[in-house]
Parts: sequence; structure tokens; C-alpha cells
Amino acid sequence: MIDCREAVRRMWAYLDGSLEVSPTEEVEAHLDACQRCCGELEFSRELRSMVAESPGPALPAGVRDRIDQFLGSGHDGG
Repeated sequence: MIDCREAVRRMWAYLDGSLEVSPTEEVEAHLDACQRCCGELEFSRELRSMVAESPGPALPAGVRDRIDQFLGSGHDGG
């Protein structure tokens, strides 16, 4: 099974539906067993929804990369 760091690293691609079948199954297996990453998934979904619905200007270049890095930091398995 993949660890939390890997699950969070794949989170945006998982939400976008752009992962291959095997990596998607690995993320889903991890989510079945990890309450913390389920919280990360819900946060990511909410953030994505808020950004998509925002009437404000588009995100500056690099913001998504920084969000991905933030979400991926501090997770060391489990």
C-alpha cells in the first residue's frame, strides 16, 4: 500500500481523474484505510470547488504548484 506522502502527492491527479487505473486503485485503497488522508481529500475537493466557483481573477501562475507542495509537506506515512 502507498503511504500518506504518496497519496497526497497524487491527490490532484486523482481528483482530476487523470491517474491510470493502478495508481487510482492504490490511492483508493489508501483512502479506505487512512482517516487523515480522507480529510486531505475532502479539503482538496473543497478548495478545488471554491477556486472553480470564485468570481475573482484566475490564480497566478505557480499557485497550484505551491498548493500541491503545501498539501504534500509534513505527511510521513500512516
